[in-house]
Formats: sequence, C-alpha cells, structure tokens
Amino acid sequence: MKLQIVPVHYLFLCYFCFLALTAQGQQRVAFDIDFFGYADNREYKSIYTEDKTIFGTILSPKFSFAIDSNNRILGGVHYNQDFGKHPENKDRLLPIVYYNFKNRHIDFALGHMPRYERLKEVPRIALADTFLYDRPNIEGMYFAFQKKTFRQALYLDWLSKQSLNQRERFLVGLSGKYMLGNFYMKDDAMLYHNALTSNDSIDQHIQDNGLAMLRVGLDWSHKTLLDSLTIEAGGVIGFDRVRTEYDLRVARGFISAIFIGYKRFFLENTCYIGDPQNLPNGDPFYRRDRYNRLDLGWVPFRKGNLEGKFTASFHFAPDQTSNQQAFTLRYLFGSTLWKKGI
Repeated sequence: MKLQIVPVHYLFLCYFCFLALTAQGQQRVAFDIDFFGYADNREYKSIYTEDKTIFGTILSPKFSFAIDSNNRILGGVHYNQDFGKHPENKDRLLPIVYYNFKNRHIDFALGHMPRYERLKEVPRIALADTFLYDRPNIEGMYFAFQKKTFRQALYLDWLSKQSLNQRERFLVGLSGKYMLGNFYMKDDAMLYHNALTSNDSIDQHIQDNGLAMLRVGLDWSHKTLLDSLTIEAGGVIGFDRVRTEYDLRVARGFISAIFIGYKRFFLENTCYIGDPQNLPNGDPFYRRDRYNRLDLGWVPFRKGNLEGKFTASFHFAPDQTSNQQAFTLRYLFGSTLWKKGI
C-alpha cells in the first residue's frame, strides 16, 4: 500500500510547486516521461561475473519549472520494477529532484538527477552498465563545461550516507572529449571511496579505488560508405588501496575500441591488455589481464525519440567465453504545459 500512496503525495507536491512558481512569475512549466524497458540475459561463465537475467522497466515522469532561460527546478520519480514480481523482487520508487543551471557553455546540477542523460558515455571499465538498471539517479552534483569542440564534466555521486551499519561511500569522476577535425581525445577518471561506519566496535578499513584513462581516436563517420566509423586506443592506470592492510597497488593496461555503424546495424569491439583492474563499480570482466568484448547490434525501432536496440555480446576471457543478449527500448515524450514571456 505504501507504494500506491507515495506517488500521489509526490504528484500533489509537484502540483503545489507549479502553483507557487506560476504565481511568482514563473516563465515555463514542462512535463516529460522517459520510458526505459530492458531485457538483458547474461550467460556468464567467467569468475567475478554473475550469471543472471535483468528484465524490467523504469518509468520516469518529471516536471520542469523554468525560472528563466538558464535556471530551472525539476521534480519527478523513477518507478523501477523487474518482471516476475514476488516479495524478494526489486520494486522501487526513487525521487527525481534537482536544480539545474544551463546555458551555452555550462551545465550545473545539484540533487537527485537521472544518470543516463549525463553519464551514458562513461566507459564500462570505470562504471558497469548495471548502474543504469539498479541506480538510475546520480545523487550529488554535476558540472560540465562545453565550448565548440571541447567538453569536460565533473561529477560527485554519493552512494551511501554513514550510519551505525552503513559505510560512507561515494564516487568522484571526470569525463571529457576534445575534437580537432577527424581526430579526438577522451579522458576519464574516477575515484571510489569506501569509508567507515559510525560503529567504532567493528574492525573496518578504509578502501580507495581509482582509475585514469586517456584515449586518442579518429572519427570517419559519414566519410566512407558507413554511417559511423571510429577507432580509438589509449592507456589505463588503476589503483587500489585498503588502508592499514596494504599500500597503494597500481595496475596499468592498454585499451582499444572500434565502432562501425551502417543503417540500422552496428559492430563494436573493445580489447583490454594489461594488469587486472580491481574496480568495485567497474565491469568485472576487466579483473583479468586480457579481455575482448564483441557487440553485434540491430536497431529495429528508431523514430524521433523512440529507439529499440538489440545487442548480442560475446566476452572472450582467458578462463571462459561468455555471451549476452540484450534488448532495450527507450522512449522520451515531452510537452510544454504553460509558458509566460518566452
């Protein structure tokens, strides 16, 4: 019953915010719905990985209250549920509440904000794609600067507040891209900090994990018979430390990727060679010295803000070869409800 009551209360809150803001000369109110459906079957055989099927939907309606052309407040909910509901099944309602300042060069946000629209380009070695299913929000701050061919973002995602039984945990990350003609350079960095609980009687150790990546590439999209063609390669440096247990450990590696797209079909291959990476929030396949991922994809639905995508993935690791089949469908619908003076 609680899940049926909370959304009504939340909608009433949004409605009263709407009345208050319009009464004070608020200029625009918009409403949009983001629907995300996923069916992800993971036939994993390698160690460190979990063999499972992730199957469900996330429905994310939200209101946007624009104070002026640069400042706005957004409020809504994520309703996230896996199929086959039973008492142990995931069934969650998460708030979307954040302030956003945005102009031609700056995008700043503070609050509970959707993860996909801001961090979808973060590589899997740094942040596993399961975050999009299980934790659809960034809870913290986001800042991005963009000017012509340059973009750099900094974000803080607070994963857990300290309590008697829960540790303080957070992620800090950087993600950027610089374009120069067909040439581009990407940088990504991340720090994961797993601190202590407030219970001094428990024997605990502070954990730090991090990663820095620098890649260079060439983008020949629409310059050949193909619609998309990019090739990139670069270096990865990871570090791992558990304080009072062992000192800083450094893992170095080489990573490369190629993406080919033609009409509704695509191929993507990612290869990693180097030291095993110990990143608790990264894709666990990178916890080995060699790994190759091949994605073969088809986009049967693509029209406006609707996209349905099927991907068959093959994971080649020294211990086992695994496979994965995923279908995702995303549809974004938006409408302006009221505006004044714009």
